[in-house]
Amino acid sequence: MNHSPSGKTTAGGTGLLRRTSTRTAAAVAAGSLLLAGGGVAFADDIYNKLDADIDATAEIMPLNVGGVSGSTTLAVDPTNGDGKSGCNLTGSTTLTLNLASSNPAVATVSPSSVTFTSCGDTKSLTISPVGAGSATVSASQASNNTGGTFNLAPATFAVNVAAPAPSNTAPVLNITGVTNGGTYTKGKVPEAVCDVTDAEDGHITFDPDLSDISGNDAATGIGSLEAICSYTDKGGLTATNSVTYSIIDGSAPTIGYTLSPSTPDGDNGWYKTAVKLHWIVTEEDSPSTLDLTGCEDQEITADQVATDYSCSVTSSGGDAPQQTVNLGKDQTAPTVAADGADGVKGSNDWYISDVKASFTGTDATSGLLAATQTVTSSGESANVKVDSPAFTDIAGNTTLAGAASQTFKIDKTAPEVSYTSAAGTEGNNGWYRSNVTATFTGTDATSGPATPTQTATSDGEGAAVTVESPDFSDNAGNTTPAGAASQTFKIDKTAPAVSFDSVIADGYFGSTAAKPTCTASDTLSGVSGSCVVSGYDTGVGLHTLTATATDLAGNSTTVEQTYTVKAWTLKGFYQPVDMNGVLNTVKNGSTVPAKFEIFAGDTELTDPSLAKFTAKQVACSLLSPIDDIETTATGNTSLRYDATSGQFIYNWKTPAMAGSCYTLTMTANDGSSISANFKLK
Repeated sequence: MNHSPSGKTTAGGTGLLRRTSTRTAAAVAAGSLLLAGGGVAFADDIYNKLDADIDATAEIMPLNVGGVSGSTTLAVDPTNGDGKSGCNLTGSTTLTLNLASSNPAVATVSPSSVTFTSCGDTKSLTISPVGAGSATVSASQASNNTGGTFNLAPATFAVNVAAPAPSNTAPVLNITGVTNGGTYTKGKVPEAVCDVTDAEDGHITFDPDLSDISGNDAATGIGSLEAICSYTDKGGLTATNSVTYSIIDGSAPTIGYTLSPSTPDGDNGWYKTAVKLHWIVTEEDSPSTLDLTGCEDQEITADQVATDYSCSVTSSGGDAPQQTVNLGKDQTAPTVAADGADGVKGSNDWYISDVKASFTGTDATSGLLAATQTVTSSGESANVKVDSPAFTDIAGNTTLAGAASQTFKIDKTAPEVSYTSAAGTEGNNGWYRSNVTATFTGTDATSGPATPTQTATSDGEGAAVTVESPDFSDNAGNTTPAGAASQTFKIDKTAPAVSFDSVIADGYFGSTAAKPTCTASDTLSGVSGSCVVSGYDTGVGLHTLTATATDLAGNSTTVEQTYTVKAWTLKGFYQPVDMNGVLNTVKNGSTVPAKFEIFAGDTELTDPSLAKFTAKQVACSLLSPIDDIETTATGNTSLRYDATSGQFIYNWKTPAMAGSCYTLTMTANDGSSISANFKLK
């Protein structure tokens, strides 16, 4: 159909160049410009942007002689037509095209050559009017190193140049209300209008031809459509234009679901039996654009932890709010295990108090209402059993009491203690003369005593010394403190006090004091009998006196004193008798005077009864020195003290035994003596 300048639709005339699947004569004329001949599939289209379509229909560019130049843009559209996926222009590949006008006398194209380096590349063309008439601008391949093919037919367009005439100017055709490439929400699509401005015909508007809606959801009124306008003015000049726009979905999808069973049959939102989840997604306008994330139906038959199942949906109408369903199934009761105990620990793995036994439940799915529980023991023995309580999981499954147990050794009672026996130095009359070690015995009916018997030793003395039992512990560690049992003893460890009534002083023989007496006392058991003195002696030497007393307990005390009976000092024999081993020679039968002195300290003794003489025949020694007796006496043997000379004189009448030898010895009453040797002639 053609529109006259009056705006009316008329038949015949130049006619509207409509999009069609059959190529027009102009497209056929451009066939020689294709990269490949007829019947060949092409990979990528090279097209102009005079309208929004990419097709074999040659668009028309109206120009006026002497008027402004026209312009358009060439672009690349990948079509995958030759089996090569995506754009042929990849990497550093290029496509170079030559551009030419079929009638340069009518119109020229600039530039004459363009090179594409990518599918996003575009090239601007300028069309300059030269003279009145029609020309076709087309492209031909100059070079191609992509390895793919290109369809150049959509690049072709016609140029109609009107001669300058004051009575006719080419019309200017625009489409208002909608824009090329625009999108509009269903129900809110503006009206498209063909708007013509022509210097001769004036301003004209009319409705465009609308294509059918195309797309997967065309049946619901969602998709793409084209508004096409064509106008031929009264001077025969034709202008065409078209816009393609989209109607979109303005309402988002919805999400719902059902559960079977509809409510949990366990506690706290848990299922014990199988549960099914079914998602319900609704999109009335653009179902083909639905994009579901998740949204899989579920059937949960095995135990599982609480799990989120989500459904997210988007479509060209928008996003539906994500729906999440949390489902958990648990039909298994908890498992229970012993987990230690709390109590007062004693010794040897015994407890000395009630024991609070801990039990821990384990539930792999829903978890436990109380993960740990305690039970307190009762009684005492080596095998006190404590059973676990009931355990319930969050889903409501219960494990009955007694599923687990613990056994403990419990002894809360300290030993009983009693006195058994005693050991010590026993004296007389029920008394002990030493500390007493008392033995105590512990008894324990449960764990047994750690040490069945123990001892304690007395401290001090007296008629009633108490010995208390020590601490007694049983094998569990219970302790009976000291003093639970005791025993009393008579203990006297102290011997009597003994003293001499007098002290004997040191002195010379013959002057020793009389034997002393002694006195004894005892403050505990008392003295048994009387004090006894022994060891008295008047002989020369060191003497020890002992005084001994015994108390009623049998303790005995002995005290001592020492004294010395000193020997007398003997001086002599004086001349004429020689001493020191000399052999005095004298005529046998003669009388020899032996002169000597006796001293008690500084006191000279004069009593002849204090000394006595003995003469003993001995063997004559040939080695002894010999000295003759120069002076002899007369008369028989006698002893006297000569006060004039201040010495004793013993006249010894020698035996009448010539050739014999004798030793003459004077022995004093204190036992001291002096001797001289004689040889009788």
